[in-house]
Amino acid sequence: MRFTQASTKYGIPKGTLYDNILGKSKRMMILEEAGLDPAEETAVLEFCCDISVSPYNRRTKKSLNAILNFVEQLRQKRDPAFVFTGLSGFRWWWAFCKKHSIVSLYFNDENENGADSS
Repeated sequence: MRFTQASTKYGIPKGTLYDNILGKSKRMMILEEAGLDPAEETAVLEFCCDISVSPYNRRTKKSLNAILNFVEQLRQKRDPAFVFTGLSGFRWWWAFCKKHSIVSLYFNDENENGADSS
């Protein structure tokens, strides 16, 4: 469920949801903590979005779980111990979406076994 949908459904302002889930300060700092270089960020964009078709207001074609696994594998090439813990993956994804104008997340309610559903 998107923040907008949750806000409407539960009558909670979007800003309050953002603040409570993502933390009130320095939301974009998580990008630095993940430490992707520009080539890795491009690889993530190519993995999750059709950047050649929609360079702005991108939509994902992968689930959040698949994207976070992809990022972890990228980072583990340089730092084998790297993993997202707790909400850090979600926080990273939120900041990454803001930075790269990604407007929606693909949602698959079935378990993803590495197979593409399309």
